[in-house]
Amino acid sequence: MPQPLGPHRLVSLLPALLAWLSLMGLASMSPAVATDASHFSHDDWATVLERSVDARGFVDYDGLAQDRAALDRYLEAVEQQGPTSTPELFPTEEDELAYYLNAYNALVFAGVLERGPERDSVWKGGLISGYRFFVKRKWEVDGKRLSLKRLEDVLIREGFGDPRIHAALNCASISCPRLPQEPFLPATLETQLDAAMTEFVSEERNVEIGRDTVTVSKIFDWFKGDFIDYEKRNGGSGLISYINRYRGEQEKIPSSFEIEFFRYDKGVNAQRRD
Repeated sequence: MPQPLGPHRLVSLLPALLAWLSLMGLASMSPAVATDASHFSHDDWATVLERSVDARGFVDYDGLAQDRAALDRYLEAVEQQGPTSTPELFPTEEDELAYYLNAYNALVFAGVLERGPERDSVWKGGLISGYRFFVKRKWEVDGKRLSLKRLEDVLIREGFGDPRIHAALNCASISCPRLPQEPFLPATLETQLDAAMTEFVSEERNVEIGRDTVTVSKIFDWFKGDFIDYEKRNGGSGLISYINRYRGEQEKIPSSFEIEFFRYDKGVNAQRRD
């Protein structure tokens, strides 16, 4: 019958035991690693944004086309995982919304690359502006086939009822909200969405105050109902009321001002090469 190991024998075996554990990948395991592994990873998308997006939010699509491994890995994860197929990776609403926002923006990247060297506008093609890109083309998301329009309208807009998403989704157009250089993450999502909408309504290209009128982004026209419904639910009234939530005290828009809308620049948000 084998004899139990004495304390001195255990000490002598400890280095070998630690080496074996390290080889098996167990000795380096920490609670932080285990926690990270329990959530959907946006690391590959972070790599794409860091490499391909400049400070203005414009994208190096040509460079990305030459090295798209990280984008393809991320899209493969989006295809196979999601709040429906792997709910254990999405324990909170923030996990779900961050996933859908990042997935939408990543799929737009893929759609632009799919068009080849054409870098004019994703809204071209077909009788209805944007139909081919946003409606006809279907993508695999969370084990289901759906269009960008369905992803935006049903899963994001209807699913969460948060108009701040309109400052986070990027449709590869110049008049879109600035594309950030980092992904949306569950732990910081509230702060990121507040910052995105604050930046959006602070830019003169999106909100320009005149003598008795205010001209705002066409996004506030297209999705007017989202903003007004939010105000009704939260003690406000009207589109100007929503915009004022994210403007400084010295920059509030008088509620009596007439609202006009900018023309939407649908040119692709590609970095221009000299």
